[in-house]
Amino acid sequence: MKACLKDIAEDYFNFLAKSFPVMCASDEFHFLPRAQAAGKYLDRMEDLQKGSIFDTISFLKEFRNGLDGLSIHESEIEEYTDLELLKSSVAGALVELEVYQPWRHNPLLYLKIAFIGLDQTINKPASGENERRGRIQARLEGIPRLLRQAMNNLEEVPETYLQAARAMLKDGRLYLQEIGSSQAERAPLASMKIIHKTLDSLNIFDRFLGEIIPVPDRIIFSPAIKENLKDYYFSFRTLPEISQLAEQEAQECLMELEKLGSKVDPEKSWLELYDSYLPGELDKIGTMSLYDREIESLSLFFQENGFAETGMQTSFELCETPTYLRSIRSSASFSAALNTSAGEKDLFYITTNMPGKGSQAEKESQKKRLHREYKFLSAHEVVPGHHQLDYERRKQKNLIRRQIESPLFYEGWASYAETLLSEYGYVEDPLDRLVDYKRRLWRVARCKIDLGLNAGNLSRKEALQTLTEMGFTPGEAERQVNRIQLNPGYQLCYFLGRYEIMNLRKCCKKQLELGRFHQLLLEGGELPFRLIEKRLKAFDMDSTQSEEE
Repeated sequence: MKACLKDIAEDYFNFLAKSFPVMCASDEFHFLPRAQAAGKYLDRMEDLQKGSIFDTISFLKEFRNGLDGLSIHESEIEEYTDLELLKSSVAGALVELEVYQPWRHNPLLYLKIAFIGLDQTINKPASGENERRGRIQARLEGIPRLLRQAMNNLEEVPETYLQAARAMLKDGRLYLQEIGSSQAERAPLASMKIIHKTLDSLNIFDRFLGEIIPVPDRIIFSPAIKENLKDYYFSFRTLPEISQLAEQEAQECLMELEKLGSKVDPEKSWLELYDSYLPGELDKIGTMSLYDREIESLSLFFQENGFAETGMQTSFELCETPTYLRSIRSSASFSAALNTSAGEKDLFYITTNMPGKGSQAEKESQKKRLHREYKFLSAHEVVPGHHQLDYERRKQKNLIRRQIESPLFYEGWASYAETLLSEYGYVEDPLDRLVDYKRRLWRVARCKIDLGLNAGNLSRKEALQTLTEMGFTPGEAERQVNRIQLNPGYQLCYFLGRYEIMNLRKCCKKQLELGRFHQLLLEGGELPFRLIEKRLKAFDMDSTQSEEE
């Protein structure tokens, strides 16, 4: 990496880490890099005053202009890739702050920062308990200030955002109470006085939210989705083209589901077979034990099949979804460590019980789905999915690729990881393969809903119907549509990212065997796909020249 580009990148990461210490230390905020310097600021919290946000936008624009002034030729493939990756990162941050403007429209942003930031102070490594207590108190004291900024900033709040914020606020109160009660029998990490003060500020914020008259969930983000695709994801596919690809994928999945269903039991539909299929000894083994056993099995299998290092050598923990995250995370999700060298753990969250959410029938449906899909969820979230990918990213020596994630690559790789279970022969039972195609169809449906809602050619009612026809309960369908609306443009990453990886495989099939393809793909970093294609072609040319010599 050229020295000037390295220095510029370090300035960028350090500025964002200091400006957004909570968000840069978490993978919840995909529009910001995982700036490792954020680990130095665990006693600070974001300043989201309008003036500070405008100053940040100005800095990012100046930084972007500086990058545009750098001259690196495409033939210098690695340096050119680093430059383009930095540009995509800046573009993502600018679209979020200047176009989407969640600080004006989304109260959930402030609550995420408050509770994720508090969790970081408690669970990230510290030199001792005095340091831990000090940073916990500092961030608790910062929450009332943050919520006051929210009340000054928020305007035109869509109904979906408002409902999600009030749900998280309720769970956040419980989380604070858990912190207080868990310290009752030992030296407190935070005084009850400061916890009560924080609870008071949440109550004030709740009353403020209760007085907001929400605006309808309307189409205000579709232009930003186009910008994100081009400037942040570095994809030159148009929205109509993505819709067409998604429709083709949906038809392919439906054909395979019909074939598999007929093979298993021609008297039943594939959806009936899916609903009645219950592997994983639901009545004999707990959900956590089931997943723990499966993760170990997957790790051993992929070590024996081309992944010499599966990432399981690093710290990893399977655990219940924290109380404050239950309303915004799916029943299975992943949270990557910022820096594992400090003893921090990657976390695979599973929600085995959702108190107060839906009927008993919905809770049973979720539990059965967790058992029905456990092989594919474990592959998606852990090995060879998210945990593997984050392990590969963090061991990068290149400081740019070590700290920048691409949502399109990130979710695409995890979705692709599920495909490998059938390809490598890990699952062979037709019912397991039926589950695989059903999950693929679900990801396509989310992509189509994401695009349709924001383009205005799909109603919320039609989106809900699409999911209920796939076997989700009305409550499950509503929560999924809410998550799609909360983060417009993100849901297409699962389908489109997997599609791009499969497309790269086809292009490289003659030159690279599959294991080598995976190695080159992962060691290059989470790059925009058109840059990956350039990089793989350059590797192929170098290999050809070496053979000729």
